[in-house]
Amino acid sequence: MWSMSFTDPPPTMPCPVDLRESLLRERDEGKGRIRVEREEIEKVKSQASEKQDGEFISPLTLGPSDPAGTISVARLVDAYRQEYGIDVTGYLPDSETIDRRRCRETGLLFFSPRGLAGPPKFYAELYSGDEEEWAYQNEKWEFVTARRLIAGANRVLDIGCGGGAFLDALEGDVISRFGLETSPFGREQAQGRGLEVFDETIGDHVEGHRNQYDAVTAFQVLEHVDDPRGFISSCVEVLKPGGTLVLSVPNQDAFLRHCDLQVLNLPPHHVTLWPRSSLVSVAELFALELVWLEAEALQNDITGWFQSVLEERYLAQSRALRWLYYRLGGSAVVRRAIEENRENIDGHTILAAYRKPA
Repeated sequence: MWSMSFTDPPPTMPCPVDLRESLLRERDEGKGRIRVEREEIEKVKSQASEKQDGEFISPLTLGPSDPAGTISVARLVDAYRQEYGIDVTGYLPDSETIDRRRCRETGLLFFSPRGLAGPPKFYAELYSGDEEEWAYQNEKWEFVTARRLIAGANRVLDIGCGGGAFLDALEGDVISRFGLETSPFGREQAQGRGLEVFDETIGDHVEGHRNQYDAVTAFQVLEHVDDPRGFISSCVEVLKPGGTLVLSVPNQDAFLRHCDLQVLNLPPHHVTLWPRSSLVSVAELFALELVWLEAEALQNDITGWFQSVLEERYLAQSRALRWLYYRLGGSAVVRRAIEENRENIDGHTILAAYRKPA
């Protein structure tokens, strides 16, 4: 179709001999345009479906999720730079914000877009020098608890074993101890203890190792992986029937939930956040028996952190209240109350143990 104003020159009309060919050509071009338009519509619909079914589904249940806030990418980059002196721009999306989502069924929190877990290069930058030593502690609350829960196991696999401290401390009837560690620094430390450590993920390790281990442990690992469903499924596969799986993660029901810009609890470091409800749900999702669920009490070395979170949460909105609080010695009073009651306060970590059906 064409339109013409009074000032337009008359259009050039095809002569009768060419009229049929012209009409056929217009018909074919029209069909082509319609086909292209339809293809574009289908492409957009497909992308929208992927967004709904890919970005926003829960990585644990593959079910629906709900919005749970956003995080400024610029603020996150700036926080990493200020606190750790590293640039994480290349590990984050080229967008203004990252969405936080909550799994509707389990309460698990995750981030969109997906695929934000930091690669080995990120950890090499983050845990350099003294920080690398800090990353591999020789003793932790969850180590003590887990040793009790897996007592009597003959073959043990520790995923993300770090420097091998947990495996090295196992005693009694443990005959074989194995670790998985992708960090060269951690592997070197663990192998220096005489431990057999593989440079592979649990997904890679499944092949050739199904039903091999009496106990599988993963301390502070699950929150770092983009695919927790695949991770846990692989853990279950390598367990013997009747074997025990022990998982520990930061406790999202404790004070961490009030840390809006705690960079180590955000991408690219942590990509899932685990409340108690999500750990309880793991049992049903993977046909396991939940045999232990315990929150760590607040440890003495992080009471200052806990107090700063409380003060930020309750004093940030009022300058007058902050002035009065510090003027009257409120900080010292609160510190003493925390220290006296920390055994009754949930701390950083929560641990769950599951049994695979015999």
